Amino acid sequence: MDKKSARSEVKSRISALTSAEKTNKSRIISKDFINYVDKKGYKSAFIYSSTKDEVSTEEIIHALISRGVEVYIPKIFGDIMHQSKITYTSKLTPNKFGILECDVATEFYSAEINVIPLLAFDKNLNRVGHGKGYYDKYLEKATGDKVALAFSEQEVDFIDAEVHDVKMGIIFTDRGRII
Repeated sequence: MDKKSARSEVKSRISALTSAEKTNKSRIISKDFINYVDKKGYKSAFIYSSTKDEVSTEEIIHALISRGVEVYIPKIFGDIMHQSKITYTSKLTPNKFGILECDVATEFYSAEINVIPLLAFDKNLNRVGHGKGYYDKYLEKATGDKVALAFSEQEVDFIDAEVHDVKMGIIFTDRGRII
């Protein structure tokens, strides 16, 4: 399936989910992901700050910080994405897309685990983002493990991946991990 069709199909599926369904699915995914991080012993993580139509990362971010993991979230400057290290006291404000960011940013590509958002994915671990390219540019430089969080409704049969597309190592869903 081409990326445009995948985006359209999955957006429709996500909009059909109620807030309660998204919350319940997010909790299942968050619990599995946090257990995974605990078992692997990661000390640094880059993770997206979620929007209402994505798997919520709020609980994950708090859990990681409480475990002493260095947590970085995206910060957009023009067409470039930088990273902000955050703590419980970090002041977060919405950017032009309504996504929470921290004012202070650095270039940091060596997180042990990178949690990447997606709009659609397939069983081959290909992902389709929102089409702006921020994460594609980030993934070119990121050195750690690359994973994604997704509702099971975001899976499509096949994505026409391009040469520059980076596959995920694992996709955590409410129905389990896709490896």
